[in-house]
Amino acid sequence: MMNPFSFNTTPSLRMGAGLAGELGQITRPICGDRVLLVTDPGMMATGLVQQATDCLRAAGVEVTLFDQVQADPPEEIVLRAAQYARSATGVIGFGGGSSLDVAKLAALLAASNQPLAEAYGIGNAQGPRLPLVLVPTTAGT
Repeated sequence: MMNPFSFNTTPSLRMGAGLAGELGQITRPICGDRVLLVTDPGMMATGLVQQATDCLRAAGVEVTLFDQVQADPPEEIVLRAAQYARSATGVIGFGGGSSLDVAKLAALLAASNQPLAEAYGIGNAQGPRLPLVLVPTTAGT
């Protein structure tokens, strides 16, 4: 069994059993009261996303769900997620690497209006991004 701990750099990493039940309390101060939750159909099938949205709503957070992420997502998916993010105060990535990557790009594109093609490459992402919380459900990415 893993002992719970917090690892604070910029911003922070929290690990521990049961932390998903605190997602609303963790997320609201960071992302505000209107979030876009980015995930994929496989995660939807597990029931974990429903638990997360229930927790967020219990904390007074309005959740818009974007569950169309696929492995190695095409630009169309990223741009669609960014469109949804434009009405959010923050973004949550929930799932594996593709969901987290789409969430990161949606947060950037929604706030900065930088064209996606200009963000490719190391150090090319510019401008502000929406507040972001990532909930990885795999260890590989």
